[in-house]
Amino acid sequence: MRDFTQIVRENVGEYRGWFASAVRWAPIFAATLMTLSQDPRLQQRHRTWVNAALAYFVAPDDEVPEEEYGPYGYLDDNLVSAYVFERIARDVGWTVIEDAWDGETAARDVAREMLDRERELLGHLGHDALLTAGVLEERWDSSEDPESPTGLS
Repeated sequence: MRDFTQIVRENVGEYRGWFASAVRWAPIFAATLMTLSQDPRLQQRHRTWVNAALAYFVAPDDEVPEEEYGPYGYLDDNLVSAYVFERIARDVGWTVIEDAWDGETAARDVAREMLDRERELLGHLGHDALLTAGVLEERWDSSEDPESPTGLS
Protein backbone atom coordinates (compact mmCIF):
# COMPACT_ATOMS: atom_id res chain seq x y z
CA MET A 1 0.00 0.00 0.00
CA ARG A 2 1.35 3.43 -0.94
CA ASP A 3 1.57 6.00 1.80
CA PHE A 4 0.39 9.58 1.45
CA THR A 5 3.82 11.03 0.70
CA GLN A 6 4.32 8.51 -2.11
CA ILE A 7 1.03 9.60 -3.66
CA VAL A 8 2.00 13.28 -3.44
CA ARG A 9 5.45 12.48 -4.88
CA GLU A 10 3.83 10.67 -7.83
CA ASN A 11 1.40 13.55 -8.37
CA VAL A 12 4.15 16.17 -8.62
CA GLY A 13 6.91 13.98 -10.06
CA GLU A 14 6.56 14.89 -13.73
CA TYR A 15 5.08 18.35 -13.25
CA ARG A 16 6.80 20.97 -15.40
CA GLY A 17 4.13 23.66 -15.31
CA TRP A 18 3.97 27.06 -13.68
CA PHE A 19 5.83 27.29 -10.41
CA ALA A 20 7.26 23.77 -10.68
CA SER A 21 10.15 24.84 -8.44
CA ALA A 22 7.67 25.50 -5.61
CA VAL A 23 5.29 22.60 -6.34
CA ARG A 24 8.11 20.04 -6.08
CA TRP A 25 8.39 20.60 -2.30
CA ALA A 26 4.92 19.17 -1.59
CA PRO A 27 6.00 15.60 -0.76
CA ILE A 28 8.72 16.87 1.58
CA PHE A 29 6.33 19.26 3.31
CA ALA A 30 3.85 16.39 3.77
CA ALA A 31 6.49 13.97 5.09
CA THR A 32 7.85 16.60 7.46
CA LEU A 33 4.40 17.32 8.85
CA MET A 34 3.83 13.60 9.41
CA THR A 35 7.12 13.31 11.28
CA LEU A 36 6.48 16.45 13.32
CA SER A 37 3.06 15.19 14.37
CA GLN A 38 4.86 12.52 16.40
CA ASP A 39 7.78 14.61 17.68
CA PRO A 40 7.82 14.67 21.49
CA ARG A 41 9.73 17.97 21.49
CA LEU A 42 6.64 19.80 20.26
CA GLN A 43 4.00 21.12 22.59
CA GLN A 44 0.34 20.28 22.10
CA ARG A 45 -0.42 23.59 20.37
CA HIS A 46 2.37 22.89 17.86
CA ARG A 47 0.95 19.46 17.10
CA THR A 48 -2.47 21.05 16.66
CA TRP A 49 -1.01 23.37 14.00
CA VAL A 50 0.81 20.44 12.35
CA ASN A 51 -2.37 18.35 12.30
CA ALA A 52 -4.33 21.27 10.85
CA ALA A 53 -1.76 21.55 8.05
CA LEU A 54 -1.94 17.79 7.42
CA ALA A 55 -5.73 17.94 7.31
CA TYR A 56 -5.51 20.79 4.82
CA PHE A 57 -3.19 18.68 2.64
CA VAL A 58 -5.85 15.99 2.28
CA ALA A 59 -8.93 18.24 2.21
CA PRO A 60 -10.62 17.81 -1.17
CA ASP A 61 -12.19 21.26 -1.09
CA ASP A 62 -9.24 23.45 -0.18
CA GLU A 63 -8.59 26.79 -1.87
CA VAL A 64 -6.69 25.31 -4.84
CA PRO A 65 -7.92 21.71 -5.16
CA GLU A 66 -5.53 19.24 -6.75
CA GLU A 67 -8.44 17.50 -8.46
CA GLU A 68 -9.18 20.68 -10.39
CA TYR A 69 -5.68 22.19 -10.77
CA GLY A 70 -3.43 19.13 -10.73
CA PRO A 71 -0.02 19.50 -9.06
CA TYR A 72 -0.39 23.29 -9.02
CA GLY A 73 -3.01 22.62 -6.34
CA TYR A 74 -0.28 21.74 -3.86
CA LEU A 75 0.90 25.34 -3.64
CA ASP A 76 -1.68 26.30 -1.05
CA ASP A 77 -0.83 23.16 0.94
CA ASN A 78 2.84 24.17 0.83
CA LEU A 79 2.01 27.67 1.99
CA VAL A 80 0.01 26.41 4.96
CA SER A 81 2.88 24.07 5.85
CA ALA A 82 5.48 26.84 5.55
CA TYR A 83 3.37 29.10 7.73
CA VAL A 84 3.04 26.39 10.40
CA PHE A 85 6.80 25.74 10.28
CA GLU A 86 7.49 29.44 10.79
CA ARG A 87 5.09 29.63 13.74
CA ILE A 88 6.69 26.59 15.38
CA ALA A 89 10.19 27.92 14.72
CA ARG A 90 9.33 31.18 16.47
CA ASP A 91 8.55 29.14 19.59
CA VAL A 92 11.18 26.40 19.55
CA GLY A 93 13.64 27.24 16.77
CA TRP A 94 14.27 25.57 13.43
CA THR A 95 16.18 22.54 14.73
CA VAL A 96 13.11 20.38 15.34
CA ILE A 97 11.82 21.14 11.84
CA GLU A 98 15.20 20.65 10.15
CA ASP A 99 15.53 17.29 11.94
CA ALA A 100 12.27 16.15 10.30
CA TRP A 101 13.02 17.72 6.90
CA ASP A 102 14.49 15.58 4.11
CA GLY A 103 15.03 18.19 1.39
CA GLU A 104 18.31 19.15 -0.23
CA THR A 105 17.66 22.79 0.74
CA ALA A 106 17.14 23.80 4.37
CA ALA A 107 13.53 23.79 5.57
CA ARG A 108 13.91 27.36 6.80
CA ASP A 109 14.95 28.57 3.34
CA VAL A 110 12.17 26.71 1.53
CA ALA A 111 9.52 27.84 4.00
CA ARG A 112 10.59 31.45 3.81
CA GLU A 113 10.67 31.34 0.02
CA MET A 114 7.11 29.99 -0.01
CA LEU A 115 5.98 32.75 2.35
CA ASP A 116 7.86 35.44 0.43
CA ARG A 117 6.31 34.33 -2.86
CA GLU A 118 2.80 33.80 -1.48
CA ARG A 119 1.17 36.59 -3.51
CA GLU A 120 3.00 35.61 -6.70
CA LEU A 121 2.08 31.95 -6.30
CA LEU A 122 -1.48 32.22 -5.03
CA GLY A 123 -2.69 35.81 -5.16
CA HIS A 124 -5.43 36.40 -2.60
CA LEU A 125 -5.90 32.66 -2.08
CA GLY A 126 -2.94 32.39 0.31
CA HIS A 127 -4.75 34.27 3.05
CA ASP A 128 -7.88 32.22 2.38
CA ALA A 129 -5.89 28.97 2.62
CA LEU A 130 -4.55 29.92 6.05
CA LEU A 131 -8.05 30.80 7.21
CA THR A 132 -9.51 27.56 5.86
CA ALA A 133 -6.76 25.53 7.51
CA GLY A 134 -7.46 27.26 10.82
CA VAL A 135 -3.85 28.27 11.42
CA LEU A 136 -4.00 31.99 10.72
CA GLU A 137 -2.97 34.25 13.54
CA GLU A 138 -5.12 37.32 14.16
CA ARG A 139 -2.93 39.46 11.93
CA TRP A 140 -1.02 38.24 8.90
CA ASP A 141 -0.24 39.86 5.60
CA SER A 142 2.89 38.89 3.71
CA SER A 143 3.19 42.40 2.33
CA GLU A 144 2.85 44.30 5.63
CA ASP A 145 6.40 44.16 6.95
CA PRO A 146 9.06 44.50 4.24
CA GLU A 147 11.78 43.66 6.78
CA SER A 148 10.21 40.34 7.70
CA PRO A 149 10.93 37.55 5.22
CA THR A 150 7.68 35.90 6.21
CA GLY A 151 5.34 38.78 6.87
CA LEU A 152 4.80 37.35 10.33
CA SER A 153 4.90 39.87 13.11
